[in-house]
Amino acid sequence: MMQAIEARPLALTDHAGGHGDAMILMHGGSGSHRHWDRVFAPLARHFEVHAPDLPGFGQSPDAPEPASGDAYVALAAASLARLVPARRVHLVGFSFGGAVAAAVARAWGARVHRLSLIAPGGFGPPEGRPHPTRSRKVTDSSDAALRAVARHNLGVTMLADVAAIDDATVDLQLWNLAHARYDSHHVSYQRRLLDDIARIAAPLQLIWGEHDVFARPSLQARAERVRAARPDVRLDVVAGAGHWCQHECPDAVVRLLLDFHAPRGATPETA
Repeated sequence: MMQAIEARPLALTDHAGGHGDAMILMHGGSGSHRHWDRVFAPLARHFEVHAPDLPGFGQSPDAPEPASGDAYVALAAASLARLVPARRVHLVGFSFGGAVAAAVARAWGARVHRLSLIAPGGFGPPEGRPHPTRSRKVTDSSDAALRAVARHNLGVTMLADVAAIDDATVDLQLWNLAHARYDSHHVSYQRRLLDDIARIAAPLQLIWGEHDVFARPSLQARAERVRAARPDVRLDVVAGAGHWCQHECPDAVVRLLLDFHAPRGATPETA
């Protein structure tokens, strides 16, 4: 799907730690490296983990305009390559970052050892009933009102258990929103994921939360489309979790990622 597009790499803000094979975590839309806060340290016990802010998010530079979906993923591939030059790498992408990760894996070819996509975008525009989100623009702009909107929207889009939306999670979400300058829908709403994964040789894992509201028309339907494109895919479902499952059920997601990227009895260097 993606034509070759030359992109001048950006110097991304990278949050890194650990030792072993390189693993790059790509965050979701309106997000940042903080989408991985609850799984970063456990993964860094096994890998050299990089959690960059993608172009136009967090503390990284803006993506040049215009940045269509194809131009954006080309920019991401060029910029991320600077983090781990000339090394094999494990890739993990969440939501919008899942669509980006699949495109990057396609561009990087044999450099990619294994690829995990958590609730990826890239299936095209949303289908079915819209989510009853609230707009910050119609509030009185007080801190309490903004926090109430963020809490509500997290509950109807990101997390299955509203009891899991504590003050720290609201703080994280508001920080991410304040630092998001790129419209991730340019990538997430493309019909690109199936074409990209069909052209990736690396072993592939997909992880969804059981109650992911973005898996339309159903989780089963999406899984079947993925399996048709990649019959060898490993599909995992996190019980009780919503879209942002690595935040809601971090222990379960870490186990699934380590089981795939560093199988039992193997070191990251030999997995």
